[in-house]
Amino acid sequence: MNSIDRRALFGLLAAWATRPAAASAEMPPMLPLAKLPGAIAAPDFVLTDLGGRPHRLSEHRGRPVLVNFWAVWCGPCRRELGALADLRADLRADGIDVLAVNLGDSTERIVAFLADHPARDLTILLDRDKSVAAAWHVQGLPVTFAVDRAGILRFGALGERDWRAVEVKRQLRSLI
Repeated sequence: MNSIDRRALFGLLAAWATRPAAASAEMPPMLPLAKLPGAIAAPDFVLTDLGGRPHRLSEHRGRPVLVNFWAVWCGPCRRELGALADLRADLRADGIDVLAVNLGDSTERIVAFLADHPARDLTILLDRDKSVAAAWHVQGLPVTFAVDRAGILRFGALGERDWRAVEVKRQLRSLI
């Protein structure tokens, strides 16, 4: 397995997300996921969900998983959470999981937010001390990574995405 500096990887994502729209006449209005170089293993984690049940990333081996880092205070995160829930519903039959890792908000604040912004059946995990975000070198929100069946990071996105977009679904299905 290749090794790459994860900070450099995050820099690549940032460059991809902030490239000017004029850079390509073919670029869609909402960027697809960036293909990540090499074979970087996704850092494993154990986080609890809103019900207190533990979830380990490595338990998802054998099927792709989308890991989205978000927070209640983040405007783009707030806007895309419902679309992430829709994505999970659309891709569940394909065996693709979606995990939404919240950074530092209290359970009460998240529950109050979800009352006004439903995200049906979306697995919300709590990174209360932001240690998982640190291990993944998350430096901005929202940030999302697609992990393949072997636990390798394959795609990434820095910033808001249209999770209902056909191209994004095609990219995720390519990991099956």
